[in-house]
Amino acid sequence: MNSNIDKTTQRDYKWTALTVASLGMLVGILNASTLIIALPTMMVKLNTDLFGIMWVLISYMLIMTILAPAWGRLADIHGRKSLYVYGLAVFTIGSLLCGLSANIGQLIAFRVLQAVGGSMLVANGTIIVTDAFKRDELGKAMGILSMIMAAAFVVGPILGGILTTIDWRLNFLFNVPIGIVVTVWAQLKLKDVAVLPKGEKFDLKGMVLFTIAFLTSMIYLTAGFILGLTSLPMLLSLVIAIISFAAFLRVERRATYPLMDLNLFKIRIFSYGQLSALLNSIARGAVMILLILFFQGPWGYDPLTASILTIPLAIGLAITGPIGGVLSDKYGSRSISTIGLIISLVGLLGLATMHYNTPYWILAVWMFINSFGSGLFQPPNTSAIMSSVAPERRGVASSMRAFFNSAGMVLSMGIAFPLIMGTISIPEMMDMFVRGGGSMPVGLQEAFTGGIAGAFIVSSIITVPAIIVSAMRGTEDIQRK
Repeated sequence: MNSNIDKTTQRDYKWTALTVASLGMLVGILNASTLIIALPTMMVKLNTDLFGIMWVLISYMLIMTILAPAWGRLADIHGRKSLYVYGLAVFTIGSLLCGLSANIGQLIAFRVLQAVGGSMLVANGTIIVTDAFKRDELGKAMGILSMIMAAAFVVGPILGGILTTIDWRLNFLFNVPIGIVVTVWAQLKLKDVAVLPKGEKFDLKGMVLFTIAFLTSMIYLTAGFILGLTSLPMLLSLVIAIISFAAFLRVERRATYPLMDLNLFKIRIFSYGQLSALLNSIARGAVMILLILFFQGPWGYDPLTASILTIPLAIGLAITGPIGGVLSDKYGSRSISTIGLIISLVGLLGLATMHYNTPYWILAVWMFINSFGSGLFQPPNTSAIMSSVAPERRGVASSMRAFFNSAGMVLSMGIAFPLIMGTISIPEMMDMFVRGGGSMPVGLQEAFTGGIAGAFIVSSIITVPAIIVSAMRGTEDIQRK
């Protein structure tokens, strides 16, 4: 590993880097998991509907996705530390403003600011850990990182339930003191370890074309389910997306310092790992929000109870995250990641059989199986992607990984929400969350649940090609650097 520090210092610094990166990601994961619990309450308190509250999530993910390549590239030009520290600061300020929002419009606008900071954290956190650890220890490091994030998923929903019971705004405001502490800690402890090339420039033209291509394609793939894929506005969006994407590829091939180094996709492990990660993100991105809507909708539970009911999702991740990382260090990513996706598919298929009166213990088993498989897949896959490229290209590799993960989550929600919204009318849906699902006719409860089960069926179908792609990645990643 190319490094600016000696071996002894590096041995000590790797745990410092892991700690700081974990704290930064912990803030983001906690915010996401607590916020999901609060969405039904926020929908009522802010006098909006499911479509409006959906944009609290989607606006954040869109900005995270669009900016991920930029921050990763800038990290390869200017270093990791400054961008990570700035990201923490911006995320903290955005959290404060979100907590002070007076209406849904303000909340969405301030979520965009929060996402700018969050995108810096996601794009740089993995790079910081990869720079600090040797290849044969990277799987273990990613496993520890996965375990910490899983712990956040355990604590987050329960914390979100408690905070929402008091005031939904606390789901944002609690980030502020944590963010301040972590920002100061990162400024004091982080170092720029990797030796980076000098004189490289940022590809602004590529960034503009990429943004246009991504936004128009997302408009087509999400709004198209509501307005019609063959409607004139949607067809226009599709044409713009195709033209701008073709122009982006042309610019990237000719650029001296491209936004996305397309040559990386010639590396088999990198390309197949990224594709399997994208497909898995599409399949699993909406799982938790679907379950929260079910527990607070047809079952009529309060936010705290609903949050407790989702704990099996986090337990599976907490158990298998470190195991998956350690096993990948020994056996390589292909077999471990592929087995994880197969197990995840079994859990999704189980959830797809749900009805409004399915016993909870059955749902808990399927949730656990799904997250158990995801815990086996993610750390080995991330380790393989990041270790397959040279240190000076890890920023690009990480940003692409963040891009595909965020894009998958946007698509997942874009697919899931229309399936739910088409099941019952908006007034009936609002009544379900205000009065409680138990007071609604059984037919409405079953129809709403049917939409959720339909989303799980789509997720199961998408997981199948993810398994195939993961199995085709090759075995050369078991060779140690």
